[in-house]
Order: sequence, then structure tokens, then C-alpha cells
Amino acid sequence: MAEHDTNNDLEVQVTANCHIFLKKAIEIAVGQFGSSSVPERVVHCRVMEPSGPGRHTGKESEHTELDVYEVWYQIRSAIHSQQVWENAEDAIQSYINARAVESTGPWPHDPEWQYLVPLFKTYLESTNAFVYNRRQAQKVINMMLRQLSSPEVEVLGFIILEGFEAEHPFQLESNLRVRPIEERELLMLGRDDALISFGPYDFSRWPHTDWWVCETRLSNPRGTSIGWNRIHDITDNIASALRMFKSGGVAIGFGTHQLTSPFGRMGRTRGGKLEQITVGQSRYVLSISEIPKFVKFWRKLRHLVERPQHYLHVPLRRMRAAGTRAQKEDALVDYVIGLEALLGTDEEQTELSYRFRVRGSVLLANKRSERKTHMKVLGNLYRLRSVIVHGGYVTMDELEEYLPLAESALRRIWNWYFKHYCSETDNKVGIGRIDADLVS
Repeated sequence: MAEHDTNNDLEVQVTANCHIFLKKAIEIAVGQFGSSSVPERVVHCRVMEPSGPGRHTGKESEHTELDVYEVWYQIRSAIHSQQVWENAEDAIQSYINARAVESTGPWPHDPEWQYLVPLFKTYLESTNAFVYNRRQAQKVINMMLRQLSSPEVEVLGFIILEGFEAEHPFQLESNLRVRPIEERELLMLGRDDALISFGPYDFSRWPHTDWWVCETRLSNPRGTSIGWNRIHDITDNIASALRMFKSGGVAIGFGTHQLTSPFGRMGRTRGGKLEQITVGQSRYVLSISEIPKFVKFWRKLRHLVERPQHYLHVPLRRMRAAGTRAQKEDALVDYVIGLEALLGTDEEQTELSYRFRVRGSVLLANKRSERKTHMKVLGNLYRLRSVIVHGGYVTMDELEEYLPLAESALRRIWNWYFKHYCSETDNKVGIGRIDADLVS
């Protein structure tokens, strides 16, 4: 009971001191700017719009927003010299200490930038004027207190998909939604003061109006970086899922993530450049019938990649790596290594090329009469791989001819194992079935 009363007393102290802080900050702002109007600033935004097949054209626009940060920097020295500032900061810190509240990430608490500055910023955005409204101030203070009382915080982020489109938006999971990019995100990424890789100094990386994104909502236990870091794993897993599900040209990259609440650290974490995970192919399009199949595929794949070890991991990584290779020779080697991991066992030391060709042909041929053709293709793939890894020369014509065949073969054979033998610890049961089919 005593602890409950202490917490209530601390909450009352935080509330009272934050009201006084807001009232004084607004009084100083009115004196500084000479009116109750919050100053605005013009933000320039640059985006790329489709202008033809494989082509985009730059477009610029202007947007007006409250210049809240400039307001804060103008009044910061004045408010810091006031006792109300120290009282509010001390009250929040006492609340944090008494309730053992962890920060919203692995960094230490900073009452100024995690609580008081967001409190002032959120209040101004809600009133749009330098006026003190006790009722509105209480709403914002309550929002901050709820954030402080929550055992975990929600991290909102999105992953960019370039060259991708679907018949309609869809949910991969309850916290993962794939959809077209929104206007507010184009402004966030394309504004001229955005300190990210898609900016005014890299024309090709301005945000595209036809981008799709995967929106993520991840829980982050206080004092950890779990929610912040998981988005990178999700990005890699989505890239792998897209590669193994079907062919098509797509680039992918982590865009931004931030707390859904304004209370925490100010601003957002921004990503790097997009990574092209397929080369020289048309757009990656999911039809209306493919969307539910991809969702089902994703959910099963996620369980697979979360396992600490699995025989399907290596060929999956090779498929993923092949699409990012700058040199086509490297991509072909990746594909063939992935196929070798599926068509042979660690116990086999002889006749590797023969087993590779014959077993692969059994899985790739729809009819027995087609096996010979597939054996020839697989034999050539194995030969080209050997030439490359031993420093020989492979013509560009051969690479152009065999790369799509190698990619298709790895995708089809991997998916056969994924469908029938995902629960196995190795590929030996699948190999046994293939060998049985050879003599049946």
C-alpha cells in the first residue's frame, strides 16, 4: 500500500511540474516570437515518378510544417535558466528511479530529449499555437506517463521494396503489412534535410512513388535493442522469401524505424542503400492468386530460418547471395553450390558430377522422356562451375544462357525439399526417394 501511495505521489509531482514547465515554456516562446503563432518552415521534397518502362523522372514539391525544433532552440537557454526546468527534470528522474523504469533502448535515460522536449513538441503540434490549455496539456502528460509505465515499447518501421508490386496490399503476419508507400513516407524520405542515403546528392536514390513497403510493428522490451534489431532480420528473410518463391527483379532495403510514441529518443533510425537481389529481370509482380500462396510460404519459411541449423539454410543463402553478385560468374557458382548441397550427401565422395546430373533431372523433368535434356543442362552447369572456380574463362553468352536455368533449377529443387522434407534434419530421406524413383 505504501509503495502504491509513493508511486501516486510521484505521478502527481511529475504532472504538476510538467504543467508548470509547459506554461513557462509557452510564456517564453510568446516573448521570443512576439505572437501566439508558431513559426512555420517550407520543406522541399524530391521524389521519382515512373515515366516509362524501367524509367523514372524527378519531381520536386514544397510542404509547410511547424518549425518546432527552431522554437525549442530559440527558447532553450531561457528555459534552462528557470527553476521550473530543473524541477520538471528532477520529478521525472525521481519517477524513473523509484519505479525502476528502463529506457526505451539500450541507451541511458535522458529526461530532456526523451521526455521534456517531446512533451513540448507534442503539445505545440496538438495546439498549433503558443497558448496554454490545461486540458490539452494534461492529455499530453498522460501520454508520457503511460509510456513510462509500459514494460515494453512499440517500434514502427518499414522495409522498402523497389521493382515490386502486388494486386492489393496484404498481411504477412499481424505485425507485417505489405502495401504501397504513402505520401507521408515519401515526404520523410525525400525532404531536402533528410540525412539518409536517398537524398539530393544521389539522384537514383530519391524515393520512388511506385515503391512498396513492408510495414513492421515490433515490441521492444525496455532496456534492450530487440525491436530495433529485428527489422534487419526481417529484411533479410523477406529477401530470401521473394527469391525462393518466384523470379522477378526487386531491390530491398531497410528504410526507417522509430517509436510509435513520441516519448523516447527524438527522431528515427534511418537505413542505408537498397540492395538489388535479382539482376536483369522484369518487375516482381504477385498476382491475386499468388498473394495467399506467398503468405503461406512466408510463414513456413520464417519458422525454417529461425531454426539454429537446417540443411536447407545453405542453398537458401546461396540463392539469396547469387542475386546480389556484381559478377555473373560468382552468381553461377552460388547456384551450383546450392544445388550440390541438395543433390548430394556428406558421405558421398565419388561420381559427384553423375549424381548431380541424374538426381537433378529426376526432380526437374515432368516426364521421364525429359530427363535427358535436364541431365545435359545440369552437366553443363557443373562443368561451368568447375571452369570458373579453377580460374578458367566462361563466355558471356554461356553465362547469359545458363544463369536463368541455374536459378530456376535451384528454386524448383529447393522448394521440392521444402514442401516434402522440411521437418527432416538432413537431405538423406529426399535423396533416398530420388534414387528410388530412378529405378522404379
